[in-house]
Amino acid sequence: MFLELPKMSALPSVAYGSDAIVRQLHTLNIPYIALVPGSSFRGLHNSIVNFAGNRRPKIVLCLHEEHSVAIAHGYAKVEETPMAVAVHDAHGRVQRHCDRAPVLILGGNGPLNASLHRPWIDWIHTTGDESALIRPWVKYDDTPASVPVAVQSILTAATAAAQLPRGPTYVCLDVSLQEIKLPNPATFPFPSTERYLNAARNPPGPSAQSVQAIHEAMVSAKQQLLFLYGHVNRTQAGWDNRVTLAEAYNARVITDLKLAAAFPTDRCLQEASPEETLRAPAIHAIRASDVIVSFDWVDLAGTLATCFPDHPLGEPPASIRVIHITLDPPAIGNGQSKTHFAQPPVDLTIISADPDLTITALLNAYPPPTQPSVPPPSTPFHPVQLDPSTPLTLTTLAQTLYHLIPPATISLVRVPLRFPGSQLHTPHPLSHLGHDGGEGVGSGPGMVVGAALALMTLHSSLFPVAILGDGDFLMGCSAIWTAARYGVPLLALVANNGGFYNDERHQAEVARQRGRDVGRAGVGTRIEGPRPDVMSIARGFGAMTVGEGPVSTVGGLVDALVDAMKVVTTGKVVVVDVWIENEER
Repeated sequence: MFLELPKMSALPSVAYGSDAIVRQLHTLNIPYIALVPGSSFRGLHNSIVNFAGNRRPKIVLCLHEEHSVAIAHGYAKVEETPMAVAVHDAHGRVQRHCDRAPVLILGGNGPLNASLHRPWIDWIHTTGDESALIRPWVKYDDTPASVPVAVQSILTAATAAAQLPRGPTYVCLDVSLQEIKLPNPATFPFPSTERYLNAARNPPGPSAQSVQAIHEAMVSAKQQLLFLYGHVNRTQAGWDNRVTLAEAYNARVITDLKLAAAFPTDRCLQEASPEETLRAPAIHAIRASDVIVSFDWVDLAGTLATCFPDHPLGEPPASIRVIHITLDPPAIGNGQSKTHFAQPPVDLTIISADPDLTITALLNAYPPPTQPSVPPPSTPFHPVQLDPSTPLTLTTLAQTLYHLIPPATISLVRVPLRFPGSQLHTPHPLSHLGHDGGEGVGSGPGMVVGAALALMTLHSSLFPVAILGDGDFLMGCSAIWTAARYGVPLLALVANNGGFYNDERHQAEVARQRGRDVGRAGVGTRIEGPRPDVMSIARGFGAMTVGEGPVSTVGGLVDALVDAMKVVTTGKVVVVDVWIENEER
């Protein structure tokens, strides 16, 4: 568990630069700081332990810096607020940028004053502009040159990370700045933190004119009104409002498997199951609609181009009105990062407006009837009972999981690429947390540990379950140690198909296009000869396992899950190696 020093009634007086920095983190109520210890932030580390007593922030020790950032990312997937990370340099920026994850990254640096360099080591650990390495991928970066400026910069970085649209921020801390002794600690100029948090706590909403225009467009639909729920919040109030709005306007809904749950999948208004890429039902729904409202949908231009390939620019016919409510300002993209996507062809754009505040404004301005004449239908969840000898696929794995653990109690913190969205059940806003934003491999273990940490701290009634691909698990498996170290309950199911199957499919497709041997698609993509022992690896990092080996049938998985659930509820990490057969979708 977390090592804490004797409880202090209040923080002591600051004495060093890093004390002032940690006090500001404490005042910002930053709960945790994930790190791999390093000399470039040794002063910061000392102040966390000896000045703040390892409280707010508490150290979350990791075995790899990529996991440190991934854990903070996973935490933000649940809480939508930043925890901190301390790194030697600029790590893990792309996924957090793509996923709009609020992560406060503090980077250590050698002395910028070269006269303070120790021979050799400080020269190779110092950069002139470390932030330049990640500037295209963060909302804010700074290399402060004094302690008061560093404190102010951390306040700015934390606020920017939490302010919509959220994203990672980076502050580079010169080691000499951390270790300087403050000349007048009693009069150190700390900012009035509460006065700086207004922007983060009060996101931008739409104007009254915009709300009226959206409403008029929605009621003008003669064939079908369609909502695309994209980047939305995790609050229960936001969830309920999205349901109410769809029901009030009888709108069909499409959601995105890449993102966290946005709408209950059991409602008949959910027109198509959430998927990573558009499939036929979603494409048909978009083409059949005459009014489409995008609530911060990811890559709206690409979605429309997929649905209307007959137009050279992927534009929908003029008879289809498209409204786009987005948090992204026009200048969020740059030459380095293409995550701004193409500009979508829309009839009405509401820029820099929180989609959930827009929904609230619509409901306030045009309140729906208190008692709808006909309650919108829903499809009750019925667990699927499978024959115990049934081989395991991602589909039968999901069906077996939900058969044993009701969807209302699960937080599915990760699913692998090509997870069948038709098997996802989302009765609440933390039912499913989405992917990492950048389709990376190896981020999964760290992110699920961070998500489970947040659930343990603030949503302990939910049962955290991760389904990780074997490649993802093997690349990031040492992150599991952190969960074991701090008693974070987590059930991790490794969907083991013995290879990087997504890339094997790419190789098969290229071979087909070139008229070459598809049977060689497994060369350089299969993880075999030997096949890694997932359970031994997991035990080596302190996780628990159940049974004597991998499971490959529904019956074997049922037995493993029954045993695993008992262990997880005691605050343990359990890893189950699930051998699955690939299924074409």
